[in-house]
Amino acid sequence: MIAKKIFLLGAFISLVACGSSNQSISTIVEIDNGSIRGTQEGNLRMYLGIPYAEPPIDELRWAPTKSVQNWKGIKSAESNSKICFQPKQIAEFYDRVPDINNMSEDCLTLNVWTRAKNKDDKLPVMVWFHGGALVWGSGSEYPGDKLTQHGVILVTVNYRLGPFGFFSHPQLTIETGSSGNQGFNDQIRSLEWVKKNISQFGGDPNNITIFGESAGSWSVNVLQASPLSKGLFHKAIGQSGARLIPLTHLNKRTSYSKSAEELGLELSAVMSGSKNSSLEDLKRIPALTIIENIEKDPLYATQFDTLTVVDGHIIPEDISQIFLKGEQADIPVLIGSTADEATPFDPKMLSPQLEAMSYKSLTHIAIADMLPKVDDRIYDLYPVDSEQMAKKSWVDFSTDAMFTAQMQKWGNLMSNAESPAFLYMWNWYPSINGSKEYRAFHAAEVPYIFGNFDVFDIDLSERDQEFSKVMMEIWTSFAKNGTPSLGTRNWPTFEKNDQKYVLLDEKIEIKEGLRTEKVRLINEAYDKVRNDFQD
Repeated sequence: MIAKKIFLLGAFISLVACGSSNQSISTIVEIDNGSIRGTQEGNLRMYLGIPYAEPPIDELRWAPTKSVQNWKGIKSAESNSKICFQPKQIAEFYDRVPDINNMSEDCLTLNVWTRAKNKDDKLPVMVWFHGGALVWGSGSEYPGDKLTQHGVILVTVNYRLGPFGFFSHPQLTIETGSSGNQGFNDQIRSLEWVKKNISQFGGDPNNITIFGESAGSWSVNVLQASPLSKGLFHKAIGQSGARLIPLTHLNKRTSYSKSAEELGLELSAVMSGSKNSSLEDLKRIPALTIIENIEKDPLYATQFDTLTVVDGHIIPEDISQIFLKGEQADIPVLIGSTADEATPFDPKMLSPQLEAMSYKSLTHIAIADMLPKVDDRIYDLYPVDSEQMAKKSWVDFSTDAMFTAQMQKWGNLMSNAESPAFLYMWNWYPSINGSKEYRAFHAAEVPYIFGNFDVFDIDLSERDQEFSKVMMEIWTSFAKNGTPSLGTRNWPTFEKNDQKYVLLDEKIEIKEGLRTEKVRLINEAYDKVRNDFQD
Protein backbone atom coordinates (compact mmCIF):
# COMPACT_ATOMS: atom_id res chain seq x y z
CA MET A 1 0.00 0.00 0.00
CA ILE A 2 2.82 2.38 0.92
CA ALA A 3 4.62 1.55 -2.31
CA LYS A 4 1.43 2.26 -4.26
CA LYS A 5 1.06 5.66 -2.54
CA ILE A 6 4.66 6.52 -3.34
CA PHE A 7 4.07 5.52 -6.97
CA LEU A 8 0.93 7.66 -7.21
CA LEU A 9 2.70 10.61 -5.56
CA GLY A 10 5.55 10.28 -8.06
CA ALA A 11 3.08 10.17 -10.95
CA PHE A 12 1.34 13.28 -9.60
CA ILE A 13 4.63 15.15 -9.32
CA SER A 14 5.51 14.07 -12.86
CA LEU A 15 2.17 15.35 -14.17
CA VAL A 16 2.65 18.67 -12.41
CA ALA A 17 6.15 18.98 -13.85
CA CYS A 18 4.88 18.19 -17.35
CA GLY A 19 2.12 20.72 -16.91
CA SER A 20 4.55 23.42 -15.82
CA SER A 21 6.73 22.83 -18.89
CA ASN A 22 3.63 23.35 -21.03
CA GLN A 23 2.71 26.63 -19.36
CA SER A 24 0.41 28.88 -21.32
CA ILE A 25 1.93 32.20 -22.33
CA SER A 26 0.56 35.38 -20.78
CA THR A 27 1.41 39.03 -21.24
CA ILE A 28 3.90 38.67 -18.38
CA VAL A 29 6.94 36.60 -19.33
CA GLU A 30 10.00 35.69 -17.28
CA ILE A 31 13.17 36.00 -19.37
CA ASP A 32 16.86 35.70 -18.61
CA ASN A 33 17.21 39.18 -17.09
CA GLY A 34 13.86 39.58 -15.33
CA SER A 35 10.13 39.84 -16.00
CA ILE A 36 8.48 41.83 -18.79
CA ARG A 37 4.89 42.78 -19.48
CA GLY A 38 3.63 42.94 -23.07
CA THR A 39 0.22 43.48 -24.62
CA GLN A 40 -2.33 41.22 -26.30
CA GLU A 41 -4.76 41.59 -29.20
CA GLY A 42 -6.81 38.44 -29.74
CA ASN A 43 -4.30 35.56 -29.81
CA LEU A 44 -1.40 37.85 -30.77
CA ARG A 45 1.00 38.86 -28.01
CA MET A 46 3.47 41.69 -28.51
CA TYR A 47 6.52 42.41 -26.36
CA LEU A 48 8.12 45.63 -27.55
CA GLY A 49 11.31 47.47 -26.65
CA ILE A 50 12.95 44.59 -24.76
CA PRO A 51 16.58 45.48 -23.93
CA TYR A 52 19.01 42.82 -25.13
CA ALA A 53 22.21 44.74 -24.30
CA GLU A 54 23.49 47.41 -21.97
CA PRO A 55 22.86 50.93 -23.34
CA PRO A 56 25.99 51.99 -25.31
CA ILE A 57 26.22 55.43 -23.74
CA ASP A 58 29.00 57.54 -22.23
CA GLU A 59 32.11 55.34 -21.94
CA LEU A 60 30.30 52.50 -23.73
CA ARG A 61 29.80 54.54 -26.89
CA TRP A 62 31.51 52.44 -29.62
CA ALA A 63 32.38 49.71 -27.08
CA PRO A 64 31.74 46.03 -27.84
CA THR A 65 28.15 45.14 -27.00
CA LYS A 66 27.70 44.39 -23.28
CA SER A 67 25.17 42.01 -21.74
CA VAL A 68 22.18 43.81 -20.25
CA GLN A 69 22.03 43.88 -16.44
CA ASN A 70 19.24 42.07 -14.61
CA TRP A 71 16.34 44.12 -13.29
CA LYS A 72 13.89 43.74 -10.43
CA GLY A 73 10.15 43.92 -10.75
CA ILE A 74 8.29 43.82 -14.05
CA LYS A 75 9.66 45.89 -16.93
CA SER A 76 7.13 47.29 -19.39
CA ALA A 77 7.37 45.91 -22.93
CA GLU A 78 4.15 47.56 -24.02
CA SER A 79 5.56 50.10 -26.48
CA ASN A 80 8.50 50.52 -28.84
CA SER A 81 11.75 51.93 -27.53
CA LYS A 82 13.30 55.00 -29.06
CA ILE A 83 15.12 54.38 -32.32
CA CYS A 84 18.89 54.57 -32.71
CA PHE A 85 20.34 57.97 -33.65
CA GLN A 86 20.35 58.52 -37.42
CA PRO A 87 20.45 61.40 -39.91
CA LYS A 88 17.71 62.39 -42.32
CA GLN A 89 17.15 60.02 -45.22
CA ILE A 90 18.69 61.28 -48.48
CA ALA A 91 16.30 59.44 -50.81
CA GLU A 92 12.98 61.29 -50.63
CA PHE A 93 11.19 58.26 -52.04
CA TYR A 94 11.76 56.42 -48.76
CA ASP A 95 10.58 59.40 -46.74
CA ARG A 96 12.52 58.84 -43.52
CA VAL A 97 12.62 62.01 -41.41
CA PRO A 98 13.25 60.72 -37.89
CA ASP A 99 11.79 62.62 -34.95
CA ILE A 100 14.74 63.91 -32.91
CA ASN A 101 12.66 63.37 -29.76
CA ASN A 102 12.32 59.68 -30.61
CA MET A 103 16.05 58.98 -30.98
CA SER A 104 18.45 57.76 -28.31
CA GLU A 105 21.72 55.93 -27.91
CA ASP A 106 19.81 53.76 -25.44
CA CYS A 107 18.22 51.84 -28.30
CA LEU A 108 19.54 48.28 -28.23
CA THR A 109 16.16 46.63 -27.99
CA LEU A 110 14.12 44.04 -29.86
CA ASN A 111 10.46 43.23 -30.36
CA VAL A 112 8.78 39.82 -30.16
CA TRP A 113 5.48 39.03 -31.91
CA THR A 114 3.99 35.62 -31.10
CA ARG A 115 0.75 33.68 -31.42
CA ALA A 116 2.08 30.66 -29.52
CA LYS A 117 -0.29 29.43 -26.83
CA ASN A 118 2.19 27.44 -24.75
CA LYS A 119 5.89 27.69 -24.03
CA ASP A 120 6.58 24.31 -25.60
CA ASP A 121 4.82 25.05 -28.91
CA LYS A 122 8.29 25.35 -30.51
CA LEU A 123 7.23 27.63 -33.36
CA PRO A 124 9.86 28.54 -35.97
CA VAL A 125 11.49 31.90 -35.23
CA MET A 126 12.24 34.60 -37.81
CA VAL A 127 14.66 37.38 -36.76
CA TRP A 128 14.49 40.50 -38.94
CA PHE A 129 17.38 42.95 -39.42
CA HIS A 130 16.12 46.15 -40.99
CA GLY A 131 17.58 47.92 -44.00
CA GLY A 132 18.70 51.50 -44.41
CA ALA A 133 22.35 51.33 -45.58
CA LEU A 134 23.48 50.70 -41.96
CA VAL A 135 22.62 54.36 -41.38
CA TRP A 136 18.82 54.54 -41.13
CA GLY A 137 15.85 52.52 -39.92
CA SER A 138 14.54 50.62 -36.91
CA GLY A 139 12.94 47.32 -36.03
CA SER A 140 9.73 49.06 -34.98
CA GLU A 141 8.90 49.83 -38.64
CA TYR A 142 8.02 46.17 -39.25
CA PRO A 143 4.89 44.84 -37.51
CA GLY A 144 4.37 41.11 -37.08
CA ASP A 145 0.58 40.84 -36.95
CA LYS A 146 0.24 39.37 -40.47
CA LEU A 147 3.43 37.29 -40.74
CA THR A 148 2.73 35.51 -37.45
CA GLN A 149 -0.58 34.26 -38.87
CA HIS A 150 1.56 31.83 -40.89
CA GLY A 151 2.81 29.88 -37.88
CA VAL A 152 6.04 31.69 -36.98
CA ILE A 153 7.33 34.02 -34.29
CA LEU A 154 8.79 37.34 -35.48
CA VAL A 155 11.62 39.18 -33.75
CA THR A 156 12.71 42.61 -35.03
CA VAL A 157 15.97 44.19 -33.88
CA ASN A 158 17.47 47.65 -33.38
CA TYR A 159 21.24 47.96 -33.77
CA ARG A 160 23.66 50.90 -33.67
CA LEU A 161 23.76 52.86 -36.92
CA GLY A 162 26.01 55.15 -38.92
CA PRO A 163 28.70 56.97 -36.90
CA PHE A 164 27.67 55.12 -33.72
CA GLY A 165 27.54 51.62 -35.17
CA PHE A 166 30.24 51.54 -37.84
CA PHE A 167 33.13 53.67 -36.67
CA SER A 168 36.83 52.78 -36.64
CA HIS A 169 39.50 54.73 -34.79
CA PRO A 170 43.14 53.84 -33.90
CA GLN A 171 42.57 54.52 -30.18
CA LEU A 172 39.41 52.43 -30.22
CA THR A 173 41.29 49.56 -31.84
CA ILE A 174 43.90 49.72 -29.07
CA GLU A 175 41.19 49.80 -26.37
CA THR A 176 39.11 46.90 -27.65
CA GLY A 177 41.40 44.99 -30.01
CA SER A 178 39.28 45.96 -33.01
CA SER A 179 36.84 48.59 -34.22
CA GLY A 180 34.38 49.38 -36.96
CA ASN A 181 31.63 46.74 -36.75
CA GLN A 182 29.76 47.73 -33.59
CA GLY A 183 26.36 47.33 -35.26
CA PHE A 184 27.16 43.77 -36.34
CA ASN A 185 28.32 43.06 -32.79
CA ASP A 186 24.90 44.25 -31.58
CA GLN A 187 23.18 41.89 -34.01
CA ILE A 188 25.21 38.92 -32.73
CA ARG A 189 24.28 39.83 -29.15
CA SER A 190 20.60 40.02 -30.15
CA LEU A 191 20.81 36.49 -31.60
CA GLU A 192 22.37 35.24 -28.36
CA TRP A 193 19.39 36.77 -26.56
CA VAL A 194 16.96 35.01 -28.91
CA LYS A 195 18.70 31.68 -28.45
CA LYS A 196 18.46 32.00 -24.66
CA ASN A 197 14.96 33.43 -24.32
CA ILE A 198 12.71 32.63 -27.28
CA SER A 199 11.38 29.39 -25.75
CA GLN A 200 9.64 31.55 -23.13
CA PHE A 201 7.53 32.97 -25.98
CA GLY A 202 6.76 29.56 -27.51
CA GLY A 203 9.64 29.63 -30.00
CA ASP A 204 12.08 26.93 -31.01
CA PRO A 205 15.68 27.96 -30.23
CA ASN A 206 16.81 25.24 -32.64
CA ASN A 207 14.87 26.63 -35.60
CA ILE A 208 15.87 30.27 -36.06
CA THR A 209 15.90 32.00 -39.46
CA ILE A 210 17.61 35.37 -39.87
CA PHE A 211 16.35 37.59 -42.66
CA GLY A 212 16.74 41.15 -43.85
CA GLU A 213 16.53 43.48 -46.82
CA SER A 214 19.16 45.85 -48.22
CA ALA A 215 21.54 46.58 -45.31
CA GLY A 216 19.58 43.94 -43.41
CA SER A 217 20.59 41.49 -46.13
CA TRP A 218 24.19 42.75 -45.90
CA SER A 219 23.89 41.89 -42.21
CA VAL A 220 22.59 38.40 -42.93
CA ASN A 221 25.52 37.84 -45.30
CA VAL A 222 28.00 39.08 -42.68
CA LEU A 223 26.43 36.96 -39.93
CA GLN A 224 26.60 33.86 -42.10
CA ALA A 225 30.33 34.53 -42.59
CA SER A 226 31.27 35.56 -39.04
CA PRO A 227 32.75 32.86 -36.78
CA LEU A 228 31.20 34.68 -33.79
CA SER A 229 27.62 33.97 -34.84
CA LYS A 230 27.86 30.31 -35.81
CA GLY A 231 25.25 28.13 -34.15
CA LEU A 232 22.96 31.08 -33.40
CA PHE A 233 20.67 30.51 -36.43
CA HIS A 234 19.77 27.72 -38.80
CA LYS A 235 18.57 29.34 -42.04
CA ALA A 236 19.05 32.69 -43.77
CA ILE A 237 17.03 34.86 -46.15
CA GLY A 238 18.86 37.65 -47.98
CA GLN A 239 16.78 40.24 -49.81
CA SER A 240 18.76 42.59 -52.08
CA GLY A 241 22.19 42.85 -50.55
CA ALA A 242 25.46 41.04 -49.88
CA ARG A 243 28.90 42.13 -48.74
CA LEU A 244 30.79 40.18 -51.40
CA ILE A 245 32.43 43.22 -52.97
CA PRO A 246 36.04 44.05 -52.02
CA LEU A 247 35.81 45.34 -48.43
CA THR A 248 37.54 48.10 -46.50
CA HIS A 249 40.28 46.85 -44.14
CA LEU A 250 40.77 48.09 -40.60
CA ASN A 251 44.32 49.46 -40.87
CA LYS A 252 45.40 48.70 -44.43
CA ARG A 253 44.91 50.89 -47.46
CA THR A 254 43.81 49.29 -50.71
CA SER A 255 43.63 50.53 -54.29
CA TYR A 256 39.88 51.06 -53.81
CA SER A 257 39.64 52.37 -50.25
CA LYS A 258 41.49 54.11 -47.47
CA SER A 259 41.77 52.06 -44.29
CA ALA A 260 38.79 52.12 -41.93
CA GLU A 261 40.92 53.87 -39.30
CA GLU A 262 41.87 56.61 -41.77
CA LEU A 263 38.23 57.06 -42.72
CA GLY A 264 37.37 57.08 -39.02
CA LEU A 265 39.80 59.93 -38.35
CA GLU A 266 38.22 61.89 -41.19
CA LEU A 267 34.78 61.18 -39.75
CA SER A 268 36.02 62.27 -36.30
CA ALA A 269 36.77 65.71 -37.72
CA VAL A 270 33.28 65.89 -39.22
CA MET A 271 31.59 64.74 -35.99
CA SER A 272 33.51 67.15 -33.76
CA GLY A 273 34.31 70.05 -36.07
CA SER A 274 37.94 69.68 -35.01
CA LYS A 275 40.91 67.84 -36.54
CA ASN A 276 42.50 67.12 -33.16
CA SER A 277 39.71 65.47 -31.16
CA SER A 278 40.73 62.49 -29.05
CA LEU A 279 38.53 59.46 -28.61
CA GLU A 280 37.62 60.72 -25.13
CA ASP A 281 36.60 64.06 -26.64
CA LEU A 282 34.42 62.26 -29.16
CA LYS A 283 32.66 60.27 -26.43
CA ARG A 284 31.60 63.50 -24.77
CA ILE A 285 29.99 65.10 -27.83
CA PRO A 286 26.17 65.01 -27.61
CA ALA A 287 24.77 62.43 -30.01
CA LEU A 288 22.46 64.96 -31.66
CA THR A 289 25.44 67.23 -32.37
CA ILE A 290 27.19 64.36 -34.13
CA ILE A 291 24.11 63.72 -36.28
CA GLU A 292 23.70 67.40 -37.13
CA ASN A 293 27.36 67.65 -38.13
CA ILE A 294 27.36 64.61 -40.40
CA GLU A 295 24.16 65.82 -42.08
CA LYS A 296 26.21 68.80 -43.30
CA ASP A 297 28.82 66.54 -44.90
CA PRO A 298 27.91 65.75 -48.53
CA LEU A 299 30.30 62.77 -48.65
CA TYR A 300 29.00 60.86 -45.65
CA ALA A 301 25.91 59.58 -47.43
CA THR A 302 28.00 58.17 -50.30
CA GLN A 303 30.33 55.93 -48.30
CA PHE A 304 28.05 53.00 -47.42
CA ASP A 305 30.47 50.44 -48.82
CA THR A 306 33.13 51.41 -46.27
CA LEU A 307 30.85 50.63 -43.32
CA THR A 308 31.62 46.91 -43.37
CA VAL A 309 35.18 46.38 -42.18
CA VAL A 310 37.57 43.45 -42.29
CA ASP A 311 38.45 43.87 -38.62
CA GLY A 312 40.11 40.50 -37.90
CA HIS A 313 37.46 39.73 -35.29
CA ILE A 314 33.82 39.82 -36.36
CA ILE A 315 34.92 39.71 -40.00
CA PRO A 316 38.33 37.98 -40.00
CA GLU A 317 38.88 38.36 -43.76
CA ASP A 318 37.11 39.40 -46.94
CA ILE A 319 33.68 37.77 -46.82
CA SER A 320 33.93 36.39 -50.36
CA GLN A 321 37.08 34.52 -49.27
CA ILE A 322 35.31 33.07 -46.22
CA PHE A 323 32.59 31.74 -48.51
CA LEU A 324 35.12 30.57 -51.10
CA LYS A 325 36.80 28.42 -48.44
CA GLY A 326 33.43 27.03 -47.34
CA GLU A 327 33.90 28.49 -43.85
CA GLN A 328 30.51 30.23 -43.72
CA ALA A 329 27.65 28.82 -41.64
CA ASP A 330 26.53 25.76 -43.60
CA ILE A 331 22.80 26.50 -43.65
CA PRO A 332 20.09 26.77 -46.34
CA VAL A 333 19.72 30.24 -47.89
CA LEU A 334 16.87 31.88 -49.79
CA ILE A 335 18.33 34.88 -51.64
CA GLY A 336 17.33 37.30 -54.37
CA SER A 337 16.61 40.85 -55.44
CA THR A 338 14.08 42.97 -57.29
CA ALA A 339 14.18 43.50 -61.03
CA ASP A 340 14.55 47.31 -60.98
CA GLU A 341 16.31 48.06 -57.69
CA ALA A 342 17.82 51.42 -58.63
CA THR A 343 14.79 53.31 -59.97
CA PRO A 344 14.39 55.40 -56.75
CA PHE A 345 18.12 56.29 -56.71
CA ASP A 346 18.29 58.58 -59.75
CA PRO A 347 21.47 60.62 -59.02
CA LYS A 348 19.85 63.82 -60.27
CA MET A 349 17.05 63.36 -57.75
CA LEU A 350 19.43 62.64 -54.87
CA SER A 351 21.94 65.37 -55.75
CA PRO A 352 20.45 68.43 -57.47
CA GLN A 353 23.99 69.69 -58.19
CA LEU A 354 24.25 66.90 -60.77
CA GLU A 355 21.29 68.24 -62.73
CA ALA A 356 23.52 69.72 -65.42
CA MET A 357 25.35 66.43 -66.06
CA SER A 358 24.26 64.05 -68.79
CA TYR A 359 23.18 60.51 -68.00
CA LYS A 360 25.91 59.36 -70.38
CA SER A 361 28.52 60.97 -68.10
CA LEU A 362 26.80 59.72 -64.96
CA THR A 363 26.76 56.16 -66.27
CA HIS A 364 30.46 56.34 -67.21
CA ILE A 365 31.25 57.69 -63.72
CA ALA A 366 29.20 54.96 -61.99
CA ILE A 367 30.89 52.17 -63.94
CA ALA A 368 34.39 53.60 -63.47
CA ASP A 369 33.79 54.15 -59.75
CA MET A 370 32.31 50.74 -58.97
CA LEU A 371 34.27 48.64 -61.46
CA PRO A 372 37.57 50.35 -62.30
CA LYS A 373 38.95 47.17 -63.91
CA VAL A 374 35.89 46.17 -65.92
CA ASP A 375 36.20 45.20 -69.57
CA ASP A 376 35.02 47.81 -72.10
CA ARG A 377 32.45 45.27 -73.27
CA ILE A 378 30.37 46.54 -70.36
CA TYR A 379 29.12 49.32 -72.65
CA ASP A 380 27.72 46.77 -75.08
CA LEU A 381 25.55 45.54 -72.24
CA TYR A 382 24.76 48.99 -70.83
CA PRO A 383 24.78 51.29 -73.90
CA VAL A 384 24.94 55.08 -73.61
CA ASP A 385 24.30 56.07 -77.25
CA SER A 386 21.50 58.47 -76.33
CA GLU A 387 20.36 60.21 -73.15
CA GLN A 388 17.27 58.03 -72.90
CA MET A 389 19.37 54.91 -73.39
CA ALA A 390 22.01 56.14 -70.91
CA LYS A 391 19.39 56.84 -68.23
CA LYS A 392 18.06 53.29 -68.55
CA SER A 393 21.62 51.93 -68.52
CA TRP A 394 22.39 53.85 -65.31
CA VAL A 395 19.42 52.19 -63.60
CA ASP A 396 20.17 48.76 -65.06
CA PHE A 397 23.88 48.86 -64.26
CA SER A 398 23.37 50.14 -60.71
CA THR A 399 20.73 47.46 -60.14
CA ASP A 400 22.97 44.67 -61.39
CA ALA A 401 26.27 45.82 -59.85
CA MET A 402 24.86 46.45 -56.38
CA PHE A 403 22.23 43.71 -56.21
CA THR A 404 21.68 41.17 -59.03
CA ALA A 405 25.34 40.16 -59.30
CA GLN A 406 25.87 40.08 -55.55
CA MET A 407 22.97 37.74 -54.89
CA GLN A 408 24.08 35.34 -57.63
CA LYS A 409 27.63 35.37 -56.28
CA TRP A 410 26.21 34.44 -52.88
CA GLY A 411 24.36 31.57 -54.52
CA ASN A 412 27.42 30.41 -56.46
CA LEU A 413 29.62 30.52 -53.36
CA MET A 414 27.16 28.25 -51.55
CA SER A 415 28.49 25.47 -53.80
CA ASN A 416 31.35 25.32 -51.28
CA ALA A 417 28.93 24.18 -48.58
CA GLU A 418 26.54 21.24 -48.26
CA SER A 419 23.35 23.25 -47.74
CA PRO A 420 21.18 24.42 -50.64
CA ALA A 421 20.69 27.91 -52.03
CA PHE A 422 17.41 29.07 -53.58
CA LEU A 423 17.42 32.18 -55.82
CA TYR A 424 14.51 34.46 -56.73
CA MET A 425 13.93 37.56 -58.83
CA TRP A 426 11.01 39.72 -57.65
CA ASN A 427 9.19 41.44 -60.53
CA TRP A 428 5.83 42.56 -59.12
CA TYR A 429 5.08 46.25 -59.81
CA PRO A 430 3.30 47.99 -56.92
CA SER A 431 1.05 50.91 -57.84
CA ILE A 432 1.87 54.06 -55.87
CA ASN A 433 -0.41 57.07 -56.26
CA GLY A 434 -1.81 55.52 -59.42
CA SER A 435 1.60 54.97 -61.03
CA LYS A 436 3.91 51.99 -61.58
CA GLU A 437 6.79 54.14 -62.87
CA TYR A 438 9.27 52.73 -60.33
CA ARG A 439 8.48 49.17 -61.44
CA ALA A 440 9.98 46.50 -59.11
CA PHE A 441 12.00 49.01 -57.05
CA HIS A 442 14.38 48.51 -54.13
CA ALA A 443 12.42 47.25 -51.09
CA ALA A 444 9.23 46.83 -53.14
CA GLU A 445 8.85 43.29 -51.81
CA VAL A 446 9.02 44.24 -48.12
CA PRO A 447 5.34 45.32 -47.71
CA TYR A 448 4.27 42.01 -49.26
CA ILE A 449 6.50 39.96 -46.97
CA PHE A 450 5.02 41.64 -43.88
CA GLY A 451 1.50 42.23 -45.21
CA ASN A 452 1.88 45.90 -44.26
CA PHE A 453 1.21 48.29 -47.15
CA ASP A 454 1.36 51.62 -45.31
CA VAL A 455 5.09 52.10 -45.86
CA PHE A 456 4.91 53.17 -49.54
CA ASP A 457 1.23 54.21 -49.69
CA ILE A 458 0.62 51.37 -52.15
CA ASP A 459 -2.72 51.48 -53.98
CA LEU A 460 -3.85 48.23 -52.43
CA SER A 461 -5.86 45.84 -54.58
CA GLU A 462 -7.22 42.36 -53.96
CA ARG A 463 -4.45 41.03 -56.22
CA ASP A 464 -1.82 42.70 -54.02
CA GLN A 465 -3.29 41.11 -50.92
CA GLU A 466 -3.41 37.66 -52.51
CA PHE A 467 0.17 38.02 -53.78
CA SER A 468 1.25 39.08 -50.29
CA LYS A 469 -0.24 35.89 -48.81
CA VAL A 470 1.70 33.83 -51.37
CA MET A 471 4.95 35.65 -50.48
CA MET A 472 4.41 35.19 -46.75
CA GLU A 473 3.76 31.50 -47.32
CA ILE A 474 7.02 31.16 -49.31
CA TRP A 475 9.08 32.95 -46.67
CA THR A 476 7.57 31.15 -43.69
CA SER A 477 7.69 27.70 -45.33
CA PHE A 478 11.42 28.23 -45.78
CA ALA A 479 11.69 29.22 -42.10
CA LYS A 480 9.82 26.08 -41.09
CA ASN A 481 11.70 23.45 -43.06
CA GLY A 482 14.45 25.03 -45.18
CA THR A 483 12.56 24.76 -48.48
CA PRO A 484 10.51 27.63 -49.99
CA SER A 485 7.01 26.50 -50.99
CA LEU A 486 5.68 26.71 -54.55
CA GLY A 487 2.58 24.68 -53.81
CA THR A 488 2.61 21.55 -55.97
CA ARG A 489 5.92 22.47 -57.67
CA ASN A 490 9.42 22.06 -56.27
CA TRP A 491 11.62 25.16 -56.05
CA PRO A 492 14.91 24.16 -57.74
CA THR A 493 18.20 24.76 -55.99
CA PHE A 494 20.51 27.34 -57.52
CA GLU A 495 23.47 25.50 -59.03
CA LYS A 496 26.53 26.72 -60.93
CA ASN A 497 25.81 24.47 -63.89
CA ASP A 498 22.17 25.44 -64.62
CA GLN A 499 21.56 28.68 -62.61
CA LYS A 500 17.84 28.00 -62.03
CA TYR A 501 15.82 30.60 -60.18
CA VAL A 502 12.17 31.51 -59.53
CA LEU A 503 10.58 34.63 -61.00
CA LEU A 504 8.09 36.07 -58.51
CA ASP A 505 5.61 37.91 -60.72
CA GLU A 506 1.98 37.84 -61.87
CA LYS A 507 2.88 34.34 -62.99
CA ILE A 508 5.41 32.55 -60.80
CA GLU A 509 7.82 30.74 -63.09
CA ILE A 510 10.96 28.63 -62.84
CA LYS A 511 13.62 30.10 -65.11
CA GLU A 512 17.29 29.65 -65.88
CA GLY A 513 20.21 32.07 -66.39
CA LEU A 514 19.43 35.47 -64.85
CA ARG A 515 21.28 38.31 -66.68
CA THR A 516 24.14 35.86 -66.98
CA GLU A 517 26.60 37.83 -69.13
CA LYS A 518 26.12 41.05 -67.17
CA VAL A 519 26.54 39.30 -63.83
CA ARG A 520 29.66 37.45 -64.98
CA LEU A 521 31.35 40.63 -66.24
CA ILE A 522 30.52 42.54 -63.04
CA ASN A 523 31.72 39.85 -60.64
CA GLU A 524 34.91 39.29 -62.66
CA ALA A 525 35.67 43.02 -62.38
CA TYR A 526 35.14 43.00 -58.60
CA ASP A 527 37.42 39.96 -58.31
CA LYS A 528 40.20 41.67 -60.27
CA VAL A 529 40.28 44.54 -57.77
CA ARG A 530 40.20 42.15 -54.80
CA ASN A 531 42.90 39.89 -56.24
CA ASP A 532 45.21 42.85 -56.93
CA PHE A 533 45.06 43.78 -53.24
CA GLN A 534 45.63 40.22 -52.04
CA ASP A 535 48.56 39.73 -54.41
